[in-house]
Amino acid sequence: MTINELLAPDQPITWLPWAVQYFFLIGLAYGALWLGAFDLWRKAPDRRLQTLAAVLMMGAGLVAPIALTADLHQPARAWHFYAQTRFTSIMWYGAYLLPLFSLLSMLLGWLLLRPAFARRGAGDDAIARLARLLCLGAWSGERWLKPLSLLAALSGLSIALYTGLETMAVEARPLWHSPWLPWLLIISALLGAQGALLLLNRLLAGWSGQTEAALLRQSRWTLVLLALSLLGWALFGDGSAAEAAALYRLDPSWRLAARWLLLTLALLGALMLVGRGSRRVQPWRLWGLALLALHLVWGLRWLVLIQGQLAPKYGAGVYLYQIAWGPEGVLGILGTLGLLLALQVALSELVRPSPSSTPDSTTQASAPQSAREAN
Repeated sequence: MTINELLAPDQPITWLPWAVQYFFLIGLAYGALWLGAFDLWRKAPDRRLQTLAAVLMMGAGLVAPIALTADLHQPARAWHFYAQTRFTSIMWYGAYLLPLFSLLSMLLGWLLLRPAFARRGAGDDAIARLARLLCLGAWSGERWLKPLSLLAALSGLSIALYTGLETMAVEARPLWHSPWLPWLLIISALLGAQGALLLLNRLLAGWSGQTEAALLRQSRWTLVLLALSLLGWALFGDGSAAEAAALYRLDPSWRLAARWLLLTLALLGALMLVGRGSRRVQPWRLWGLALLALHLVWGLRWLVLIQGQLAPKYGAGVYLYQIAWGPEGVLGILGTLGLLLALQVALSELVRPSPSSTPDSTTQASAPQSAREAN
């Protein structure tokens, strides 16, 4: 009898947790943009959701490219994308699509926040003066909102397809090489944006029950669609689903992460059903819904991008991965989330009503702006 031994050297993963942060944050950005644009086009009487979407898309849209640049390992080489032409490279197209999306989303977010800046500028403190400065005058930007939102929504779609296709293009990884992957990333991004907007609606001044009810209705349908899509991928995902099943059998860390995600999905579905008929949502239930949705979306990206790299492209067995504590691991995750939180706090401070102004003075100060926006 001949015994053949197969030795597979342990290889470090290529995409680090920075990539998970990019996929997560850019999903929040284009998801919030789509939700805000849809609310704008349906002419919602309450613009609360549009304001929240602008705050989220501007914050996440700024931090996501930072995480992507950090994941390039040598960020100074990013200029190579523009110095050379690579028509067969999806990342080469992304080097142009991502800055365009950032520009359009920042412009749209700024136009959506101008009325809130005008109301915040009614006071005399330093933040009020900054808010008045950010308005860049008293002109009306209402007529630019719809055409710009359409362009930004199309740009968001290009980013959603780009982030999915750049992963799907890796044929050596059957788990990634599936048309189900871009779709799952898009649907889960919408769910994450809805969860983040639910939190912002509670945390920003002037909590709106109408906005909360609309987001809860949307998130229910999104969760159902995500669950059905995951089931469809498991049944009809061919090589991708087979690779996931093999990882589930061979890798204890993959098995633990997959079970954790399924448990999160089940808990989220249960919270969606509990108290569905009640008119008022308990705060603990809403916080649970929002945080579980964000955790599910982030965990799905971790499972696919990081745990998915533990299967060798060519060889047998699985690699071992231990997350680093420094910038390439835990510190990088906390740093990007902290930067996003800081931007959300800064933008929230600029859009909330001025505490130094009375209700009458706030109304009087915002009336001319409202009249200009109506024109």
